[in-house]
Formats: sequence, C-alpha cells, structure tokens
Amino acid sequence: MSENHSYRRYYRSFFWPVVILGVGVIWLLSNLKMIPTSNLWILFQLWPALIIMAGLDILFARRLPLIGALLGLLVVGGVVYILLNGSTLGLDKEYEPRTETFTVEVGEATSVDLDLDLSTQETFINALEESTNLLEAEIGHVGEVEFTVTGTEEKFIDLHQVGIDSWFSWALPGVEGEKLTWEVYLSPDVPFDLNVDAGTGRSELDLSGVQLDQLRYDGGTGASTIILPASPEGYDTRVESGTGSMEIVFPAESSLTVRLDSGTGSVTLDVPEDAAVKIQVLNGGTGNLKLPDWIYKVSGQEGRDEGVYQTDGFDNAVYQLNIIIEDIGTGNILVR
Repeated sequence: MSENHSYRRYYRSFFWPVVILGVGVIWLLSNLKMIPTSNLWILFQLWPALIIMAGLDILFARRLPLIGALLGLLVVGGVVYILLNGSTLGLDKEYEPRTETFTVEVGEATSVDLDLDLSTQETFINALEESTNLLEAEIGHVGEVEFTVTGTEEKFIDLHQVGIDSWFSWALPGVEGEKLTWEVYLSPDVPFDLNVDAGTGRSELDLSGVQLDQLRYDGGTGASTIILPASPEGYDTRVESGTGSMEIVFPAESSLTVRLDSGTGSVTLDVPEDAAVKIQVLNGGTGNLKLPDWIYKVSGQEGRDEGVYQTDGFDNAVYQLNIIIEDIGTGNILVR
C-alpha cells in the first residue's frame, strides 16, 4: 500500500518533456527554412491530436512511464513529418483575403433582431442612406463567414465568422498587410434589436440614424466608439466594456437608460452639457470615476464612488439620461 502511494506521489510523465523538445526541434527546422512557413499553419488543424495523446498518457503512462515517452515521440514525429510534407499530403491551405457582399430586402419586416459576432477586422456600423434595403454589408475576411436570415415580419439576422483562421488572419501567409474591414449598414426605417459581440479589431458604431428597440454591446480588446441615436421614447441599452478603450456618445433631447459594466479598459461618456443626467454607481472598483463640475453627488458615502450623482433640475426635466454603472472595474470612467 505504501509503495503504491509512493509511486503515485513521485510519478512523472515523459510525455510533456518530449513534446517540449519537439517544439524546439520544429522551431529549429523552421529557422533553417526546412519547414515552409505556410506549412506551420497546419498546426492549427492538428491541435486536437495533442489533447488525444495527453489523454492516452494519463490513462496508460501512470503504470508504464515509457508509454508517455513513446506517445510524445509519436506526436513529435508525426507533426514533423506532416510539416515537412504538408504540400505533398494536400494539407496546406491557400489563404486568400476576399470581400463578400450581403443584402437583405425590407419586404414585410416590421422589426429586426440582428446578431453580429465580430472578429479581428475593423468594423463600421452606420445607417443606410438612399437605399430601400433592410441591411447591406461588405465583409472583408479570411476563411468562412456565416450569414443567416429567417422570419418574415420579425426578421432574425446572424452574421459571424467561423474557424480559427479568422483570429490569426493578420499573420497568415499571403494576408499580411491586407486591410480587411467589416462595413454594415442598417435601414433607418425599421427598429432593430442590435446585439454586438466585439472582437480584437477596432469598432465604430454610428447609430445616430438607426432606430433601436434594444442595444447589447460586449466589448473586446479593440477600441470601441458608440454614437447612440436620439429617441424621445428611449430604448434599452446595456454595454460591457472589455480590455479595449471605449467611448459612448449620448444624444440630446432623449430619455435613455444605459447600463454599463466596465472592464479593464478606460471608458469615456460624452453627454450634452445641457442634458439632465443621473449617474448611479452600484459598485466601485480599483478604477476612478471622473465627473465634470456640473454633475453633483446627491447620495452615497463621501470618499467612495458608489452613490448617486445628477445635474440640477434632473427630476423635473423633460428628457433624462439615466446611466447605471454596475461596476467601475479596473479602468477609469470619464464623464465629460
């Protein structure tokens, strides 16, 4: 019993040391130009094999440690062989940037639920001008894009890029230096529920001419600018900032409630100087809240960011901007 316990305690697999040595070998062969750079991208197609071999190592190598070394050699040898002969085996891929155009007609649509899952490319979202279409998009990408449209009166539109290639398109052979962008244009005549999941690229949403029933924006690592449309009736807005910086521009003569959950990136809130503004901070953070001198704290503990801030005459104003900061996070929030 004690021998088994001692064996389990001091067991070490040879699998990972062999794999690490293999990584060094592949790196060396690549530096010596023995492995074509284009073939290195085959590794992205082969990564599940590493998980399978690691699982076999856990299952069998505890009893026979040499099996771990054998599995490691099998992985390294197989990968090196494929990298050296990828073209012969037909595993190398041609990475060619392209631009696709997508169009959706208005038809009988009275509302739209639009989901955009962004990638590494810069993205621009604007209102359509001089067009009777519901949506027009020009998508520059590498790999595959999925675009689906369902519904008649209530349209459901989903646009996203698939495949791991999309996240490394900036470094793919034959693609370096290519400026790929997403340009999406929305009809100003039909209300949208807009859900945007940002990626690593910069995003600019000029929604000033778009009708919104709801906006959900999940920030990524890229910088974001969101220009909100004016609406006397208001619409539901929720924004989660990521690690990238973010700027939100508020409209005049509008009654809006915006919920903000801040991350590590800095957030700038541009509000009209003559607007009636109320800011509720539910949770402080390590970041700082910076306010102009015309927005005052009306409740909450002094010396802490949590509390309620507002402008003079907010309660009697016709149009009210209500900003709820659920968490300041680690980045600073500037209101100006």
